[in-house]
Order: sequence, then C-alpha cells, then structure tokens
Amino acid sequence: MKKITFLALFLGIIILAGCASKPQNTPPKKQEVVNCDENYECLYQQLSNKHSAKMVITEKIKSLSLIEKSEIKVQPLNNQYQIAFQIIDLKKIKKDKPQTKSIVGSLAKTCPQILNNLDKIKSKQATCVTNTALEAKQLALDGLSDKSIKKYNCAGDLINTINQICVTSNSSIFPPGVKKPAIYLYPEKKSQIEIHLNINGFITKAKPNYLLGWKVLAQPNGLINNKYDYLFYEAHLNKLELPQNGWIVKYSDLNQWFDENLPLLGLNQKETAQFKEYWTKQLTKTNYYEIKLLEKEFLDKNMKLTINPQPTTLIRLNFYFKPLSQKIKLEKPQIETPQRKGFTAVEWGGLLDN
Repeated sequence: MKKITFLALFLGIIILAGCASKPQNTPPKKQEVVNCDENYECLYQQLSNKHSAKMVITEKIKSLSLIEKSEIKVQPLNNQYQIAFQIIDLKKIKKDKPQTKSIVGSLAKTCPQILNNLDKIKSKQATCVTNTALEAKQLALDGLSDKSIKKYNCAGDLINTINQICVTSNSSIFPPGVKKPAIYLYPEKKSQIEIHLNINGFITKAKPNYLLGWKVLAQPNGLINNKYDYLFYEAHLNKLELPQNGWIVKYSDLNQWFDENLPLLGLNQKETAQFKEYWTKQLTKTNYYEIKLLEKEFLDKNMKLTINPQPTTLIRLNFYFKPLSQKIKLEKPQIETPQRKGFTAVEWGGLLDN
C-alpha cells in the first residue's frame, strides 16, 4: 500500500512539473467592440468606461434626397479617442424627408458637388481624434463638416476625396479671395451715387479707398470721378457655395469662350475687353478650366451690393475658375441675356481655385 501511494505521488510530481514547463501560448484577450445599434447614449457610456463601440446608422438627407448608411466606430486611444466614419451606401429617395445630420448631410450645404460624386465617396473612411468622450459623442452626432474635419485632424481616403470634390470653408486655400470685382456705373445723367458692400468676410483692397463706402460722381458714359472706368475691390470670403452647373473649357479656347459668352451674359464691348485683359493673365496654362457663375442668392447673402439711387438694371457676373488636367462632364446653365434699361450698373469678378 505504501509503495502504491509513493508511486502515485511520484507520478503526480512529474505531471505537475511537465505542466509548469509547458509554454503558455494563449494570446491576450482582444477588446470587445460593443455594438450600440443607433443609440448615441450607449456609445458615450462605453467610451466613458474606456470600451470600444460602434454604430451602423441609416439617415435621410433632405437637401440631397438621399438615404445614407454609414458606420461609426470609436475606441479609446491612450488619453484620447479615435473615431472612424465609413460610408457604406448612398441611395436616392423620391420624396423629401426631414433632414438629419450625417456624414454627407453635414457637408451638403457647403458642398453641393457631393450630389454628382456619390460613387466616389462610397466605402471611403475618415478617422478623427478627440480629447474627451463627450467630444467623440458630439462628433458622432454632428457627422463630418468642414469645421469638424479641421478641429479634430480628420484624415483618410474619405477626406482626400472630399477635398478633391468640395470647396470647404476651412480649407487651407479656400475660400479663395475674390479677385478684382469691377463695378461700372452708367446713370442716365451725371449723378452722385453711393455704393456699399456687405461682405461675409473682409475687404482686402479697394480703389478708390472704400472706408465706409463709396460716394462718387458718375457720368452716362461710365466715367467715375472724372478718372476711373470702374470701382475696384478685392475680398476674402468666409463661405463659398457653388452651383452644380457650369462650363468645361479647353485652355486654348478660353479667349473664344469669353468672346462668345460674356456678351450673352450682359457685358458690353469695353467690359468684355477689360475682363479678358485681366483674367487671361490670371488663368495659368492647363488642359481645361471648370467655369461656374456664382448665383444671385449667394451674392446677395455674402457679397451684398447696395447702390443708391437704385439702378434699373444690375448685372453681376462673379465667376469661379478651377484648372483641370482632364475633361469632366458638367451640365451647362441656361443663359438669359439681360436688357440694359435706364440706370445700369455692372460688376464682374472671379475666384480662382489654385
């Protein structure tokens, strides 16, 4: 009996020793990503507890008549929080629904070009970093915007694509300065005229000096203060919105395009010649130029021009020029040539996307 007990004890020691010497290959447990469905409070709670979490959300974007399906994934990262956005799908909807915030919807107002480039941003991802769980929750709620992209150092192929197709107000080069808006005045008789600008941004140059406005003497032939053909200013804007239609013009055809289209848009021979003299020097050589005409609604809100006495005819042509290496498709706008009647005021200018 003692021999059996001793043998069992001896075998037990050998087995325990073998177990102790066996290498431990068990990998560390991977942190679980909690699925919060569409519950933002769940997302915030998980972050507060230093847990990773994700959501797949489906939202309607009224301004673009779209349904967006996207994923938001957040994880603690040292003393910060990394939040990743990914667009899963975008679908058109037939009827407008109440607008909600989303990745695309947050950029819709400042980037109408998104509507024509939906295929380019599908499946793309952006990653941002916030300092607190509360900031991460708010960013998830708000979605990407030009402001949040800059604030949270967002990066990724979605951001690269957005930068290619959008003009955003916090870009390093946009909104660009409005170059040389020239204001022509043609009263029916020699008149004292007051002009005021209300710029969403700030005026950088003016001739003659602008100060609180211009008060000038204008003649029917357009001469201002007996020495100027036009009033001149330049400005930086806080915001830029572009129409969806425009023209794609081969660089070598720009002169011909100006000759054909500027008169159709309302410029006379002198104004056309002075426009060409300035802009042909500004538009450097490239394969093509995208040309768009800023809409009246945008100008009234961001570059408001007040003239007293009020002109019978006001023509404002402020163009957006963007150099292109390749030709793209762009629907042309309908042109209605304005009829000059009575006291006529004309403005032309432009913005160059470098």
